[in-house]
Amino acid sequence: MTDDNQQPPQDPGQSGHKNSNAVGTTVGAGGSSDQSDRDYSYSSSSWKDWSAVDLGERFFEWRDYTPIPLIVLVLFACEPTVRTAVLGTLLTVVGELIRIYSVAFIGSVSRTRNVETAGAALITGGPFAFVRNPLYVGNFFITLGLAVFGGVTWIIALAAFLFSFQYYCIVKHEERLLVGRFGQAYEDYMTVVPAWIPTKWPTLETIEWPTNFSPALRSERRTLLTIAFMLIALSLLSGAPKSF
Repeated sequence: MTDDNQQPPQDPGQSGHKNSNAVGTTVGAGGSSDQSDRDYSYSSSSWKDWSAVDLGERFFEWRDYTPIPLIVLVLFACEPTVRTAVLGTLLTVVGELIRIYSVAFIGSVSRTRNVETAGAALITGGPFAFVRNPLYVGNFFITLGLAVFGGVTWIIALAAFLFSFQYYCIVKHEERLLVGRFGQAYEDYMTVVPAWIPTKWPTLETIEWPTNFSPALRSERRTLLTIAFMLIALSLLSGAPKSF
């Protein structure tokens, strides 16, 4: 699945790279260099010399396209049963609910890919008080859910591995930018809040709710339509689910 809500800030010490925002921040503008300089910098470095940070920058730029091969594989190799269809749908719904809850705290500005129109706040409330990357956690559940729906064990394992590798690199790239932008404030946030798995859980008494979910639902229309398409397509292409 793709994620347009992530837009890391400009790296103060590195010009000529596309910027984005992740892990609960919205950011302001930074400078950029000529496109040809960026192209040259990419072509002049060999893949073997790239770190996870470098790969993360590229993965972020390609994130609209990297899921396509996996989507095709899931659609045309699926062998769902009633059990996998139900479990996969539940995981997918959980993932999207996490995304909606997270987007409600970021705000509609999180949809922009233009750093010149983004904000400059480090958001640590709501789901961002429990994990630094709740949108990516939601994406993981959606990806896993669709793979589970398909009912093919090796595709489920492949989907989990590819997602984990891609977003591990993306988060490394974003963390470098966020530390450069927010300095000690973000470093302190990293020491308190884990990246992926919560170390504490909210209760009904302490959970923080946004004032309005409507902007988040509007922002998530594209993701909701994509999920609906995938669930319908999986059902149609697979025919009637097999028995338990």
